[in-house]
Amino acid sequence: MVKFEVPGKDAPGYLKRQRKLAEFMEMDGNSAIRWDAMIEYLLDFVTEPKDRAEAREALWDMTEAEYDEMLDSLSSQGEVSKNT
Repeated sequence: MVKFEVPGKDAPGYLKRQRKLAEFMEMDGNSAIRWDAMIEYLLDFVTEPKDRAEAREALWDMTEAEYDEMLDSLSSQGEVSKNT
């Protein structure tokens, strides 16, 4: 299971996160490169597992429900979101 935390409205780096998000959103629909870029983006929000390689693998192994929860949290207009 992946645990993550999305920065709140007062967290520094908002524009950097938005730019990184825009980079993979502008890529071709279901290309492997786009999925790889999305995983790299999501890694910044993973709190467990702590090891980056393990976190990357855990992201690839997410359920659809976990994936939907993470994306919903990312689009929640900057409210701090934590899954437990």
